[in-house]
Amino acid sequence: MNLFKSSIFLDQMDHTINVSFLTNYDKLIVELGCGDGKFLYQLSNKDENRNTFHLGIEIDPSQHRKSCLLFSNRKDNLLFVNSPFEKVIDELPDYSVDEILSVLPHPKYIDRENEIFWKPLYKTLLHKIKKNGHLLLITEYTDELFSPVICDEYMNWKEWIIATFTDLGFCVNNIVEGVPPNYTSTYIDLFSNDQERIKILTLFLTNN
Repeated sequence: MNLFKSSIFLDQMDHTINVSFLTNYDKLIVELGCGDGKFLYQLSNKDENRNTFHLGIEIDPSQHRKSCLLFSNRKDNLLFVNSPFEKVIDELPDYSVDEILSVLPHPKYIDRENEIFWKPLYKTLLHKIKKNGHLLLITEYTDELFSPVICDEYMNWKEWIIATFTDLGFCVNNIVEGVPPNYTSTYIDLFSNDQERIKILTLFLTNN
């Protein structure tokens, strides 16, 4: 089964897309767990020359349907795929992605107690990113009881997550406390309004 098979419109027949189409574009941006697709859709609209392809991957069928509803007409630089992103990522050629976006990933893909599960995935991502590309990771720290965050505990977590990605082979190019400008989503907006109990950290990770 070719995983690059997705309906552009809800009532439209599926179209199979071979990865060779990527050679028609100068850049490739991939969002893992793109949810309702609004953020990636906005990015694709900024690409006036249509020379960047935007690929959103979402496992939740209801969220994927919402993303498909964003299309007012066919866009040739944007695709939403309903699939586990591990499978889609495996089909991408090595060193083919300019930017991978992971915005507030599910705990399964970032929490300390699950790191045995998610480390191999990020190791694979490292080999999919171009030499001058990067992984943009926006993640959050909360207290187990959702109480106000204690500074020392947050700093320990921050040191751990930076060390973990460094050990995986990433270079931490930049660290931002909070969310970078112009990045928005339903959960980013929600979490940003509760900075006492939710600390957001952004890492720009490269493979060189």
